[in-house]
Amino acid sequence: MALDELLREYNEGHPAGLVGSRRSECGDVVLELSGELEMKAATDIAPLLSAVLHECPARGRLVLDLRGVGYISSTGVGLLSTVMIAAERRSVRLVLLDMPARIRKIMDTLGLLSFFCLEESDE
Repeated sequence: MALDELLREYNEGHPAGLVGSRRSECGDVVLELSGELEMKAATDIAPLLSAVLHECPARGRLVLDLRGVGYISSTGVGLLSTVMIAAERRSVRLVLLDMPARIRKIMDTLGLLSFFCLEESDE
């Protein structure tokens, strides 16, 4: 299934947690996540993230913009960890952009924060 179709299908099934996709000026693939990254959403978004990851060139970057995410469950944390491992295998750098303080605290409490590349936008 094409990436655009996966994105459309995901967004139709999760109107409260839409995903936007764009390329940055330097060619990074950027996914803008919003809503809650709970069990159903994390399970449903996994194929989309996998497809996006396969479109990233080696030594490229996959940026997950998390500023719109209000909640993350353990399944969501597991998904981020799985995507990070898959990205490393493909020589793609996973970047978590604008992680909300609440999610940052959860990731830090779990001892996972140091494993991820975190960035803040200038906005």
